[in-house]
Amino acid sequence: MSKFWIRLIAILEIVGGVCGIGFVVWGLVTAKSNGQALIFGLIVAAVYLFSFLAGVSLWSGRAFGRIASIIIQAIQLPKYTSQLLVFMFSFGFDAYVYGILTNNAQPIFGFEVKFLAFNQLLTNVADAPAGFGFSIPACAFLAMLIKYRPNHTTAEDPSVPTEEAAHATQKYEPT
Repeated sequence: MSKFWIRLIAILEIVGGVCGIGFVVWGLVTAKSNGQALIFGLIVAAVYLFSFLAGVSLWSGRAFGRIASIIIQAIQLPKYTSQLLVFMFSFGFDAYVYGILTNNAQPIFGFEVKFLAFNQLLTNVADAPAGFGFSIPACAFLAMLIKYRPNHTTAEDPSVPTEEAAHATQKYEPT
């Protein structure tokens, strides 16, 4: 696996996390929000904070970064709209295809691109169309992250025994 792609995923998650937290905080400060909006705003801010932490950990080559990045890409993958729930997250860069069935039973298919951070987490939206889509970069990044194995045999990690220490601790049975 090319280190370029892992670094790109990490950068997009970091940028998406920072911008997302900024957008959420700005929205909460400037909007007249009720208790429900505050709760959803805190949930969205927590997701963006997790994206930032995932990106930083992935950049440093930690196993947690790989797992957290898989979770972040899984969050970014589906795009869903209905009257009960609207769920969309984008981190850094997102390009997705979607299909929507309008209230007039007209099918609409499209393609959208989002930069920096984007989210919609809403419940009980009157007259929202029913639709589903998926993120193309999230599909590709998930495949890359599943194949990626961080290198844990560095000298900086004291919890990983060196080959000499592992050899010295083996039990030898006399023959």
